[in-house]
Amino acid sequence: MGKLARIKWLIVGGAFVLLGIVGLFLPILQGILFIVIGIMCLSKGSATVRAQKMGFKKRFPRIGSKLIFLENKARRWREKRRAKKEAKK
Repeated sequence: MGKLARIKWLIVGGAFVLLGIVGLFLPILQGILFIVIGIMCLSKGSATVRAQKMGFKKRFPRIGSKLIFLENKARRWREKRRAKKEAKK
């Protein structure tokens, strides 16, 4: 992954985590959802965050299994979206 792409993932992930923290206090935003998306973005750009996420999954297996489910769901959505774009070309 290029340096620019890594920086992009870190900025986007940080923004989503901040939105998630704000969302914990405002009833309009879904705080947990934004935090999970932010952590997924941050783990794509940072090896340290990725290692922390893996440790969290091992330490809390019930929550970790839900996180794995959400990651797989997001991965399938991205693949389906990518296939649609390729079909249009």
